[in-house]
Amino acid sequence: MSRFQNFTGKIYLRPIVYPGDDKITYCLPQEEADKAFAAGLPEIELEGVAAKSSAPKIAVILTRDQHPDRQLPDYSLPLATAEAVTLSGGKICPVGYDKVAGQLAAIHPDGVFLPGGVFDVPLDWEENEPEHPVDLRRFNVYREVIDYAKEHKLPLLAVCGGMQVLACCFGAKIGRIEGHRTNIKDFAHKMEIKQNSLLQKITGASEMEVNSWHTWAVSKDNIGNNLAHTSPDGIVEAIEPVNPWHPFVLGIQSHPEYFVKKGYAAADKIFKSFIKAAEEKALSKQKSAFSMLTEKGISRG
Repeated sequence: MSRFQNFTGKIYLRPIVYPGDDKITYCLPQEEADKAFAAGLPEIELEGVAAKSSAPKIAVILTRDQHPDRQLPDYSLPLATAEAVTLSGGKICPVGYDKVAGQLAAIHPDGVFLPGGVFDVPLDWEENEPEHPVDLRRFNVYREVIDYAKEHKLPLLAVCGGMQVLACCFGAKIGRIEGHRTNIKDFAHKMEIKQNSLLQKITGASEMEVNSWHTWAVSKDNIGNNLAHTSPDGIVEAIEPVNPWHPFVLGIQSHPEYFVKKGYAAADKIFKSFIKAAEEKALSKQKSAFSMLTEKGISRG
């Protein structure tokens, strides 16, 4: 029996481990997602993951990839992302690829997290690449979510491919690199942190250890209107837009979410600072709503 036969408006990503993998992933098969979205605009939650009702809501774009054992792609979310956001005090509100504007309006998020992954971007964002076919559906979701964050002045944290899209939105280009795909669960090298930057303010450090799991990076010759933090070999490892729409808009090429539960101070500070910014945004929205209600009450009095 289909779990959507009596659809109630809520679906759950379930924890699984794919064959041949050792990472827990929250998964919703594409065929189930299609049925859910066809039945209405679903509220997506993570099975077994709870957050305080007062926690700030973090919109997290789901990845969608086709595992070799699947006939159709899955919507998925790594356990590390779920842990990093919830352990830092946030509530994950996953965003699928259908009816994005409606989902964001229903979620009314206080912050946005852009995950990594493998997906196409516009050809004019790629440096020294021959013309080739691109599928921009997932990219378009990122752009729509970034535009929403910009319009509503929300704090935003982006990692890996999410950082690359963010950087390119501020004029950067990306290119292929070698030697930076090692092990996502271990430190690979250090990253220099520029003085007087947001990242230095967050970590209180001049460098931090990072893992390395990428074959593309922001071009060091075309960083756009961004401040760049680099690895010893000059690869761009983090960016901060020079003119952000919110004081917390940060892109990290690595995956700090894998080190939050392990207690690595820099990763922990990044996520907690992000969630704190979202909490402040939530409080600001509450004050604004209360002020509007008060004004209406006075005008009617």
